[in-house]
Amino acid sequence: MTIEDAIAIVDAALQGKRLSNIQEQLFRQTWEGKTYAEIAETCGYDSSYIRDVGYRLWQMLTKGFGERVTKHNLQVVVRSHAKRLMGNVTSMSQPITSPLVALSNPHIEVIAKDGNTKRCDWGNAIDTSIFYGRTQELAQVKNWVISDRCRLLGVFGIGGIGKTAFATKLAEQVQGEFTLIAWRSLRNAPKVETMLSELVSFLTNQAISTLPQDFNSLLLMFIQALQQSRCLIVLDNVESILRSGETTGHYSEGYEGYGELFREVGQVRHQSCLILTSREKPADVLPPDSSDRMVRSLQLTGLKEEARQMFREELAIAPETRKLIDFYRGNPLALTVVSRSIYSMFDGNVQEFLDQEANVFGDIRNLIDQQYARLSDLEQQVMYWLAIEREPITTDNLRQDIVPMVSKSQILESVISLRWRSLIEKNMNSFTQQPVVMEYMTDRLIDVVYNSMIERNPEFLMSYALVQHRAEDYIRETQIRQILQPLTDRLLAHYGSTDILQRELQSLMQTLRDRQTAIGYAQGNIMNLLRASQSDLTKSFCRFPEQVTEHSDLQILERLLESDRAGGLATWDHRIPWANNPLAQQTSESKTQIRSKNLYYQWPEGSLEQLQQELKQQSKLRKKYHAWLNETEFAEIDANFEAVKITDTLNQPVDARLVFINEVNVIEPPIGLPTPSDRRAQVRKKKQEMQANRNKRLG
Repeated sequence: MTIEDAIAIVDAALQGKRLSNIQEQLFRQTWEGKTYAEIAETCGYDSSYIRDVGYRLWQMLTKGFGERVTKHNLQVVVRSHAKRLMGNVTSMSQPITSPLVALSNPHIEVIAKDGNTKRCDWGNAIDTSIFYGRTQELAQVKNWVISDRCRLLGVFGIGGIGKTAFATKLAEQVQGEFTLIAWRSLRNAPKVETMLSELVSFLTNQAISTLPQDFNSLLLMFIQALQQSRCLIVLDNVESILRSGETTGHYSEGYEGYGELFREVGQVRHQSCLILTSREKPADVLPPDSSDRMVRSLQLTGLKEEARQMFREELAIAPETRKLIDFYRGNPLALTVVSRSIYSMFDGNVQEFLDQEANVFGDIRNLIDQQYARLSDLEQQVMYWLAIEREPITTDNLRQDIVPMVSKSQILESVISLRWRSLIEKNMNSFTQQPVVMEYMTDRLIDVVYNSMIERNPEFLMSYALVQHRAEDYIRETQIRQILQPLTDRLLAHYGSTDILQRELQSLMQTLRDRQTAIGYAQGNIMNLLRASQSDLTKSFCRFPEQVTEHSDLQILERLLESDRAGGLATWDHRIPWANNPLAQQTSESKTQIRSKNLYYQWPEGSLEQLQQELKQQSKLRKKYHAWLNETEFAEIDANFEAVKITDTLNQPVDARLVFINEVNVIEPPIGLPTPSDRRAQVRKKKQEMQANRNKRLG
């Protein structure tokens, strides 16, 4: 007997009740002979909790089978019950399947009502006898299914939000409108042909062995079944067949047939409904604001005040519980895990739990780990930056953060995808993360930076700023407290002393200076870590008084001094009044040498004038340009420019530009492009020719 057969026998014995997810996991692993400790480690729970679940499961099975069930006699009891069930199957008045098929599918219910036969195969749908809230969402979706006769319905949301429970409750409430009901999980990613064979077998009352094997024939039979009868089909965990490492909606290789299946169900006329649940939206399901009434989608959000019902009475009425619900955004799974921890570790004291400031752990971390692992590289970058920014940010500002620069369409595509994964929230025209997701991403950022520092690999440090000096004071203070300080503490614990840590940081700084390409945010990050390891952070990162005017020289100078990027201040007559330390260190030149440069010869002819015109039309911009770094190296430079005014020694205003460099890549110059020395020589020659002509006219 297989484990699937055993679970089928258990479901039949429980007569309508179904095992919960954790009960099914415990049953499967007990069947395989694992101990409670091994099961707890596999599932990520405490051994005591798993033992308690087992105790209640054996009691439930004892009642269902009518004889005592324990962990040690489980297989004996199930096999014995299976033999008795085999003897009863042949006496069924309704010949829905062969005896063997009936035994392996005891989920199937046959109900005769008003002369019509109704068949339900609930598969491994969960028990929803305990269900909180969702009254408005259920009413809305029931209207779509019953009144609008919706053909394809997608229910989406972050892991643990209750999609499976919602779809089950919906199916239970509308089942009276359908004659055939089938529930299937795609968690183990069955091939589309396998899934269609099972569904067609149930819908047409034929054995799987008699059905065709090719996809097109099975799809045709499936659509015909939806046309001939009013069918309700639920496919749970659709994200299992979607591709990871890309934006949402793309099917894994070999699973593209599901896309065709969903398209056919949505487009072809029939009288049935297919419900999908997923953490990600497949490409073939329309967004909620679509006008198509045949294809609908619902983005599930967390529970509101009704989430209090999930706690014991003393916790439900506690004022601190509101903080819990807000922090976890009403996620039922997260709140279940947290409430269990509050009772087992903090004796029911919510505030004591909150004071730990360690809110992402166990199943909650595993849940977000799973979703993070499916993100594309750019989606991961966006997630890191949203955690750094701490507050809602527009896509334009988000694009300014990312190094190297990406296109507006790429940013927009990633943000839309992250919204469909329910990992970010929209606030007006800006985007941010749920508190629990932000804490997870902050922890992950610190972990990755810490490992990068230990391994002396500065690549990650180049892409993200740990502290942003252009941010508002309270944001910057939060970045210091939540990111820089914990990272510094971990590094000090690793190296054992401030002196050793500073030597390592200085050594890494020298490694960066030896690089041939840009260093992004890395140098600023290391400088911040050096300051954080030896001084009071609040004083070290304080700004000049707020009464300094926006366009004063002092404030511009402050921005240069505190910037974590290479940069400087330049006038349009090619002088460099100021350059910051990162620029001097990156170019291996002193500030005096940099300030003595004449920028006119560094830029290709005409390009500096073009930039000046662009800044007249738009005072702040980011662009890539080409310039000579020195006499031999030509580069593509990604920089932010800002038009500013400074005051000269005569107290007269002078137009200038503030420059912050994001990335520098040395490239081959265009063939025939004059070098700075060539241009200087051309200018000298031109001056000599003009002087010669003048002398000739005078002579």
